[in-house]
Amino acid sequence: MSFFNAYYSEDFEDKLFVEEIIKRWNQGDNEFYIYTSGTTGKPKQITLTRKLLKWSATSTLNKLNLTRHKIMCCLPVQKTGGFMQLIRALIWECDIHFFKPSNDPLDSIGEHDFTTISLTPTQFKSSLLKFPEQLNKFRHILIGGAPSSNSSSFNSKLNHPQIWLTYGMTETASHIAMQNLTNNETVLNPLLGVKISQKETLQIHIPELNIQLQTNDIAEFREGGFVILGRSDDVINSGGIKIHPHQIETVIESLFQMMKLQKKFYVSKENHPEYGEIPILIVEGEPDFNQKYFIETLTPLLPKYHTPKKILFTPKIRNTETGKVIREGY
Repeated sequence: MSFFNAYYSEDFEDKLFVEEIIKRWNQGDNEFYIYTSGTTGKPKQITLTRKLLKWSATSTLNKLNLTRHKIMCCLPVQKTGGFMQLIRALIWECDIHFFKPSNDPLDSIGEHDFTTISLTPTQFKSSLLKFPEQLNKFRHILIGGAPSSNSSSFNSKLNHPQIWLTYGMTETASHIAMQNLTNNETVLNPLLGVKISQKETLQIHIPELNIQLQTNDIAEFREGGFVILGRSDDVINSGGIKIHPHQIETVIESLFQMMKLQKKFYVSKENHPEYGEIPILIVEGEPDFNQKYFIETLTPLLPKYHTPKKILFTPKIRNTETGKVIREGY
């Protein structure tokens, strides 16, 4: 007997898609199709096998050690994050409630008894700022991508949920490594059965599924796990020094928090006649802070030559449907 049930908010727009996937899953279909996020170009279609989907959902269940589940889904269900929440609910045989994706997913849910939620870094930061009490009711919060803030910034507000940073890609159906931020883990740890290595960029091998993938990500191995430095195509080659934007962004976010500034930003690169490329900081909104003071304070916090050489302001930073920043070169 299955205890799976799907519920929908009034403004949820993909009910027909969800019902079609449920139908195909229950009739035993072996292949499902999903699209990549489109961070670096046009989204492409990926085929996911039933075996891979079952492996992924079961691996997550074992990692979280869950006994009771009720999933809140507020990610696009036709992309990996939302799609896998539906698959988990089917395999875990639990309730799932679908909400229209937004940057403030907890805005209108009120009292709830959801146990598990997956969020983008943007959704997590917004919810932590505006709805910490609602966020604190979950048992597990999975964050896809890399949140820049230090775990101490939310551990003081959230004492109930386990917060996980996850790493994966569409081709692996979901995450293949997890990092418990609540327990102050400093590295991503591969799930059972996953082997990782690096040849220029990170390689993922899942022998049980006969999967061997070469990613575009550059990793650093330490303490039995790894950290993602960034994508190879985002690397800034400045005078022979390779600069990874994510490492700079982590420090910048901490400085903005110290200055009590809520800013959306990213680090990009600009061509330079002498150095080849230089790092620049793109900030959404108006230039309403002391830029000279900001750069002077930031410089000693970063490795030599890593400080952005200029700050540009834009009315709107573009994101993919799944909340990932679209880095534009200048």
